[in-house]
Amino acid sequence: MVYKMSEFKSIDQNHISKLREAGIETTDDLMRLWSDKTRRASLETSTGITEEQFADLAAMSRLARVKSVGLQHVEVLVAAGISGPKSLFEYTPEALVKHLDEVIVSKKLTCVGPTLADVGPWFGDRKLETVGAREIAGVSGEAPRSRHSDPSKRLPLPMRPRSSDRGRVPCRG
Repeated sequence: MVYKMSEFKSIDQNHISKLREAGIETTDDLMRLWSDKTRRASLETSTGITEEQFADLAAMSRLARVKSVGLQHVEVLVAAGISGPKSLFEYTPEALVKHLDEVIVSKKLTCVGPTLADVGPWFGDRKLETVGAREIAGVSGEAPRSRHSDPSKRLPLPMRPRSSDRGRVPCRG
């Protein structure tokens, strides 16, 4: 979803006017310019916004694109070190709610954290390949053990000859 930068409550109004002067009105504008590494330095110079602040703005823009996240939760996600969908989906919904509550308390944020009912829909639309270690491991957040971490327990892969392999000897290693 595309948001106007002015819709983010946590962005300073001076920054919003400087972003407008640089041609950045929406999250799509920001992501397009931020992805061009050669323009980043000139953006910093022309706007007076630091690279770290731009990184936070880019993270907010990426997270706002996740279905159902909404603008009200983007700030706490960024404060928790979550910079986009990939890092968001490293958690289960339960582990994420717990982590965000801990961040709100430890950083003394004034925002209200999302509930499990808020967070659940965020995970409904993701692709299978974005599933992260913390989700596989469960709420505890322990890193999962790969089923192939022990080479002695690996099953040999069946070798099927291809028509182009006639007369060739397969490699053994």
